[in-house]
Amino acid sequence: MNRLALDFAPRSVRYWWARSGAALRAALVGATLALSAGLWWAMEIQSDRLQLQQALARTAPAAVPPPQQRTLLAAKGALAIDAAQAKAMNRALVALNRPWPELWDALERVSSAAGVQVAILEMRPDSAASDQDPGLAQGLRLLAESKDSAHMLGFMRRLRAEPFFVSAVLSSHQVNAQDPNMPLRFEVMLRWMQASP
Repeated sequence: MNRLALDFAPRSVRYWWARSGAALRAALVGATLALSAGLWWAMEIQSDRLQLQQALARTAPAAVPPPQQRTLLAAKGALAIDAAQAKAMNRALVALNRPWPELWDALERVSSAAGVQVAILEMRPDSAASDQDPGLAQGLRLLAESKDSAHMLGFMRRLRAEPFFVSAVLSSHQVNAQDPNMPLRFEVMLRWMQASP
């Protein structure tokens, strides 16, 4: 006699949960956890953004005087600055107005090339470049690390071949003896043409 497959249970969530495999259950639990973690992270970012906006709103009115007060301060000579302060302010503006997106794109093109095994550890704007030559007012110092000198020289060749940079000079290099892998740590001075206003 043939066995009959009779199932009188209603098709509920409990039925499908019992019939599903362990992998499907684990995937559903994982997706639920990931979704809840994502929602929690988004709420944290929104909370941080709101706190920053409130702090900025509290400090912004005090930082910028109204136009009438600005003209009074200028009339009293309160805004007079000497040459050293003006030079320092101009250096800060040059550092802030660097073409960061283009710079990042150029460095990513160099580091994404095949065979480049270099880690960039530090980037420092170099304001001394504007004092030496106004046409090459943009400069940057990179501190990087590579496995050996062949990778360092390959990285330097790719930097010099990148059209964004006018010059790439290796200013120093040393073996990091504190690390058991003995990587080569080096500093590169990059220059690029200043964008015309």
